[in-house]
Amino acid sequence: MEEVGYIIGESTTLYATALVTPKARMGSYVILEYDDKKVLALITSVTRGSRIIGGDFSDLDALKRITAFSGEDAEYVRASLKLLADLTSPSLEQPDLPPKPGTKVRLAGEEELSPIFSSGEIEVGQIVRTKVPVRLSLNYLATRHLAILAATGSGKSNTVAVIASEVAKNGGVILVFDFHGEYVGSDLKPVNVIEPRLNPYKLSADELAAMMDIRENASTQLRILRKVYEETMKKAKETEDKSSFTQLLIDTASQVNGTKEDKKALNSVILKLEDFERRYSRVLSWEAKDVVENLSLGKMNVVDLQRLDESVMDALISHYLRRILEERKRAKRGDGGLGYPVICVIEEAHVFIPKEERTLTKYWASRVAKEGRKFGVSLFIVSQRPKGLDENILSQMTNKIVMKIVEPKDKAYILESSDNLSEDLVEQLPSLNVGQAIIVGKVVKIPAVTQIKKFQGELGGADPDVISEWKRASEESSRRMEIGRDLMEIG
Repeated sequence: MEEVGYIIGESTTLYATALVTPKARMGSYVILEYDDKKVLALITSVTRGSRIIGGDFSDLDALKRITAFSGEDAEYVRASLKLLADLTSPSLEQPDLPPKPGTKVRLAGEEELSPIFSSGEIEVGQIVRTKVPVRLSLNYLATRHLAILAATGSGKSNTVAVIASEVAKNGGVILVFDFHGEYVGSDLKPVNVIEPRLNPYKLSADELAAMMDIRENASTQLRILRKVYEETMKKAKETEDKSSFTQLLIDTASQVNGTKEDKKALNSVILKLEDFERRYSRVLSWEAKDVVENLSLGKMNVVDLQRLDESVMDALISHYLRRILEERKRAKRGDGGLGYPVICVIEEAHVFIPKEERTLTKYWASRVAKEGRKFGVSLFIVSQRPKGLDENILSQMTNKIVMKIVEPKDKAYILESSDNLSEDLVEQLPSLNVGQAIIVGKVVKIPAVTQIKKFQGELGGADPDVISEWKRASEESSRRMEIGRDLMEIG
């Protein structure tokens, strides 16, 4: 491949500086060969200057004359390199010796990049400015966790659609909680759309308490609710009419005896049960299938959340995470359960696993993040507001696909929560184009600067064509006015 420059100045085993030609671009992979080593490096920044025209130049007329006669010989381009791997090492270890000044820098060839980036099963795109496919390890996707982080409009939904379709193509199970209806109304095939329904008889007492907004410090209310819940579940086994879960709870509660304090707490519980019925009636159905019965192998499973308010979404996502984790634990014990791994994708994750607030989903997402790897439950979180995410959960997303991010606090937060994302890579984020991403973690062997491929189809969340919509609305309005005039003439 073409030589593009030489190492200059002092280097370390992690970083080096090179004087390069303008063909060396930020995000390009280069090869350094020295001391019987063949080292792969990434250009993380490029600066351009002139040996004649300095930064403090202040004479405009003189500048015009110098520019006219100096030509390109006075210019220089300097590149910062991040040393990634010794390609002579079978395990792609970090080089243990820095390159010496004068070491040649050349662009990496596709035959050198392909073994590194193209060995996985899930094809998500290509290394930028090459035709080298980037394929992620499906095993690590399904047993580790992933964060997809980007500013609005940078390509998060497209990335999810690409990964989901690839997982389904490989016979896997991926479950997406669709906040905006982007995937329900898409061309994804095959897709299994799941109606947002909960069987109330599958709720736990603690889930019920959280949905009723009974706090942990309301100990008397919690004690009464748990007692009412246990009695109700016993009654439910003996009655054929299970249509009114809440009424069954209220009837049971009305029979509770106790102290004056108990009666006061009991009245509060009954009022909260009535409010629970109003808030969640749209998703509660005793005939609803259990969570795991709704999943389909080899398909993108999508829970359609778009018509629900956020508190109901929170309850539903939390319940799904709990049931899937519980059933995978049962399968691991050989006690039935869910017989295959599941990847769970939470869109708008900053809403459901926020940094400071407590939510139902946050608890179970934390459990999945900590325990899921052992039981084959993987968590993907997708967000355009990284700084709004719970830091403990984000730090456990050992794989990251990070797209264009400009906001300094978001960049700093991502860096603080990532062991495998260095400052020089984070500094590249504002310069990424739409659809470009830096991928780090076990799903790739070394950081991959990737052009995510375009999902072949339409996503429901694509930006509206406002001009066409206005035109259609205007035509429809004119048509209605014409019909109205015709009717008046007939009358």
